[in-house]
Amino acid sequence: MPTRRSFLMLSAGSLAAAGLAACSTAPGASSGGAPLDGGTPRDGGTLTFSTDVEPDVYDPHVSPADIVGVLLRNVFDSLVSQRPDGTFEPWLAKEWKVSQDGRAYTFLLREDVAFTDGTPFDAEAVKANFEHVVAPATKSQYAATLIGPYDRTEITGSHSLTVHLKKPYASFLHALSTTYLGFHSPRALREHPGELGAGGRHSVGTGPFTFTSRVKGQKLVFTRNAAYGWAPDSAKNQGPAHLKQLVVTFLPENATRVGSVTSGRTDVADFLPANRIATLKKQQGLGVLSHDSPGVVYQYFLNTDRAPLDQLDARLAVRAAVDTGAITRAVFAGQYRRAWGPLSPSTPSYAKSTEDSWGHDPDKAAELLDGLGWSARDAAGYRVKDGKRFSLTLLYVPAFTRPERRTFDTAVQDALKKAGIDLKLKPLDAGSYTPVRDRGDYDIIAFAWGGSDPDLLRTVFHSGSQLADGGANGSRLRDATVDGWLDEAGTTPDADRRAELYGKVQERIVEQAYTVPAFVGTRQLGVRRRAHGVAFDASAWPLFQGAWVDA
Repeated sequence: MPTRRSFLMLSAGSLAAAGLAACSTAPGASSGGAPLDGGTPRDGGTLTFSTDVEPDVYDPHVSPADIVGVLLRNVFDSLVSQRPDGTFEPWLAKEWKVSQDGRAYTFLLREDVAFTDGTPFDAEAVKANFEHVVAPATKSQYAATLIGPYDRTEITGSHSLTVHLKKPYASFLHALSTTYLGFHSPRALREHPGELGAGGRHSVGTGPFTFTSRVKGQKLVFTRNAAYGWAPDSAKNQGPAHLKQLVVTFLPENATRVGSVTSGRTDVADFLPANRIATLKKQQGLGVLSHDSPGVVYQYFLNTDRAPLDQLDARLAVRAAVDTGAITRAVFAGQYRRAWGPLSPSTPSYAKSTEDSWGHDPDKAAELLDGLGWSARDAAGYRVKDGKRFSLTLLYVPAFTRPERRTFDTAVQDALKKAGIDLKLKPLDAGSYTPVRDRGDYDIIAFAWGGSDPDLLRTVFHSGSQLADGGANGSRLRDATVDGWLDEAGTTPDADRRAELYGKVQERIVEQAYTVPAFVGTRQLGVRRRAHGVAFDASAWPLFQGAWVDA
């Protein structure tokens, strides 16, 4: 039962959020008397941001973890930025054009950008970084997949280049907007290739902050890049960051993070527990910023590659036995919504047709199980056939599992027990989890996956995205129909046709019960009165380039 963050730390995958300017203040923000925005920005001061987990690897070309995308967005810029409406605008590239066959992207770069070690940002730097991503020695867990059918980079001038692809790739601009295809200084790539992921002075980018210090497991310190002046046009702050320093502290326990922000030790606290939101919204001097998380919702991926979940009726029975709506309301105190399909409603191309297409039906679950021959029960009340109990195993890593999700999984276990299904929650340490998962020695794994591009369905459900191959196909799905739709969606330039195809994929995943969608997550930040200008990007990840604090 890993969260998206733990899943990504342990495997491939993540579609990162868009660029620095792809942000909005949260819908539904509540101030509790705290002015969350407004006023004249002030330069100087330190803002402290507390989150729950530290990155395992600090190289976005290697690690797929979303915490890496969030924190290193402060250091690494991208060629383009994605706006909230899904369109793209210039960032480090001031213009671009796409060939008619969709296999060549030509970029004209800004000429006023430099890395914080003084190295110029130019076409050679772009090529060096893309080659670093795809090099086998890098052992990229996600960026190499994200860059798609990359072939080569042709330098056509000091600040112009053409990226050639092996085939059309409709999501290429989105991929280029992410932290994971951001840019290391070529000097760091050349002189310190083995130290890029360690965190510290060799994490050198062109971003609004420099990575200045780290106390492992405790905190990071970022310092303002005073020369910064190339934010996307839609960014409110076009110059250097207002903050002199951004300090990130790692506080794994919910109660500790809440206590830190309510006491004033932290200015912004990430991942507020849902059962505290109502109270925190009423507290003077503290506000709550909320934003629905787009992407793949938290769901249970049913292993279609082995019995008993290789049978459709068995998967339908499992789904019908669980009242995800009631569990969501109980676990998240009414703050989250139940999910109907694999994507969040805030994701482009979300299939509204999946809503109300299935639901909790214990009688149907019983009928399906009886039809499969699991009609007898043992002394403990579990269904048996041929002397064997209907038993399933759900893998998870305790260290990377948030308490609410652990509670949700336990509630699912209880619901399945009522149906006569024995769900075992199997904890593994991080080192043991990955090989067990990659070889498919499980019945269920669970995770969510934030991202603003519906093509992330490819990484989660395409047969070519198996876990052992660097993908995130938790259902071990090999569905030729799904593959065909995803392949066409990934290459067609027709936006309407892409949306239609992604909708078909979502509908089929629901029809075939390849997963049990659970809940739609919401990113909720606790913000002290003194902090202003914190925003969200397209994947509901916090941004700090425009943030400022009172004196």
